[in-house]
Amino acid sequence: MKIDLKYPIDRPDGSKVASVTLRRATVGDLKAAQRQADKPEDQELALIARLTGLVPEDVELIDLADYKRIQESFRELLDA
Repeated sequence: MKIDLKYPIDRPDGSKVASVTLRRATVGDLKAAQRQADKPEDQELALIARLTGLVPEDVELIDLADYKRIQESFRELLDA
């Protein structure tokens, strides 16, 4: 699922991210996110990073309005 960012981010390497593609999650993705962090909010961030191909540091740069849209899209994929 492609999500266009209303507020593109500039990555530390100088590249710009204007959209992300969110793929469906697997059990392995969930387990990996749980291994990476103890807090639920950090686990979610790790999972979103994994599903979009970004690193957690890039996800932290995403505007909160765009992040909310990513969260909503993730929930839609879980219900589909």
